[in-house]
Amino acid sequence: MPAARWTTKEQTEWLQECLPQYMSEHLKDKDYSHFWPVVIAEWFKQFPDIPTDSLLVEQNIAVGEAKKKRKQLQTWFHWRANASKKNHSLKKESTVFDDALLPRRQAKSEAEIYADIYYDECIKPLVKAEEEAWNVTSGKCITLSRKFSKELLEDEDEEVKSQIREIYEQQWKTHKKTAKTIF
Repeated sequence: MPAARWTTKEQTEWLQECLPQYMSEHLKDKDYSHFWPVVIAEWFKQFPDIPTDSLLVEQNIAVGEAKKKRKQLQTWFHWRANASKKNHSLKKESTVFDDALLPRRQAKSEAEIYADIYYDECIKPLVKAEEEAWNVTSGKCITLSRKFSKELLEDEDEEVKSQIREIYEQQWKTHKKTAKTIF
């Protein structure tokens, strides 16, 4: 159930008429110094709350009510013209689906690229030999293959190293453009 309105239908229509002025003139620079005095004066002129023939105690109560109404006016305009919420979707460059379409992945190191290319002919025989000698688990096989790929890459000639380096740099260029990287 919605909360009870603090304005009458006539008051809401009047506020709606003032809303375009609030949004066009004062929302960009957020300088409300010219807007509020005019709107509040007009509001109390059209919808007076303070009776003129009241007593001193009643006047104090009425002044408190007027301050409350003034705050309500400011809140009413603020809630209907909050630029940060209104334009939030317009400023967003990516959508919710971008994360699903572009998977998060880490760029491969030079040793990993070397392993992709030369695993079967260079690294796999070394890992198999270690596995047969030590009876190594599968987790250790991965560690061994990484270790061997680093060592073998360091021992390779400059032509192979430059080829791997070129693939690595090309990967980074395309990776930065298309996907999110995890570091």
